[in-house]
Amino acid sequence: MIEETKPLFVGIKISKALQNDLDSPAPGTKHYFEASDNKDYLQIVDRGEDKFIGRYIKSGYPAVGLADVSRNICSIVKLIARGRRIEENDVHIYSS
Repeated sequence: MIEETKPLFVGIKISKALQNDLDSPAPGTKHYFEASDNKDYLQIVDRGEDKFIGRYIKSGYPAVGLADVSRNICSIVKLIARGRRIEENDVHIYSS
């Protein structure tokens, strides 16, 4: 019997400063995190008291591709946050 796997979430924990940037994003960038039907963009998820911005990856995603996902998340968040410094080591992998 194969156990159903839960998707992994790759993202950044939303700090108060980042939340302020998300509340007032750079012009023309709101669709990057509010278009929930588009899997190429980011999602905001709640995990207990914490919120994260990032995206889900499918089961069996190649490990070599994680660096690309991390850079993509950083790039989009930098656009939204008007150039706020986002480091690649700010991006983490979370289980659902």
